[in-house]
Parts: sequence; structure tokens; C-alpha cells
Amino acid sequence: MLGVGKLRRSAEKMTRPEFDPSAEPLPVKDLSYAELVEMITAIQDPHTGDEVISYYIDLIDCTLLGANVSDLIFWPNLWFRDEEMFDVEFTSEQIANYILAWTDRQLPGSEVITLPTIPPSKKDGPPSVIEL
Repeated sequence: MLGVGKLRRSAEKMTRPEFDPSAEPLPVKDLSYAELVEMITAIQDPHTGDEVISYYIDLIDCTLLGANVSDLIFWPNLWFRDEEMFDVEFTSEQIANYILAWTDRQLPGSEVITLPTIPPSKKDGPPSVIEL
């Protein structure tokens, strides 16, 4: 299991003691791009425990309102509202960049980049109900 301890030990990554999966996730006003990418990497890692995954997803979603990071990572077809996106795999950086573009945010350490166009169906805003 990739735990918070391992993330805290890596240089310049996830050094915040307040990132505690046993606590309620709270919005992080000064979240950096590197921290966002590291959390996404942990979410995608099959060795990361469910508690850590849930915590990071909730922390990203409450910090970057409307990100809906779990859909983008696990069900990109739902996030993009395009069934052709079902088998697409993104890097952690690509996911972070789509989230930042969608939420119209820029974090310290992020670069201004050009992403493939977000489909018009996604630009209409999040659906109120997703039927499965």
C-alpha cells in the first residue's frame, strides 16, 4: 500500500502533515501543481489503499470545485460525455491539466498549456444526474 508516509518522504512532494486520510479532507488554498499531480499519481497506483484514494479524490474535489476527478480517472467517457473516451488513459499531468482547465484555475508550479479541446458536451456543465 502506498501510504501518506511514503509520499511525505519524497523530496518536495506531499510534505504537508495535514494530508491525513484518517481526517476529513478540507480545501487547500495553496495547493501546488506538483501536489495535485502526486495525488493523482497515487490515485492511479494499484498499490494505493482505498482510504488514501478516497481521501485524495475528496481533497481534490473540495479544493477544485467541479473537478469530478474520479470520473476523469476511472470513467473518462462520463467526464467527457463521450463513449469513445472509455478506454483512453491519461497521464497524471494530463489529468491535472484537464482539471485545471475545466475549473479555470492555475496552481503554483503549473504552466500555461494547450490541451485538446474539451468537447462542447462537457462545456454545458456537469450533469445533474448520470444514468448508468
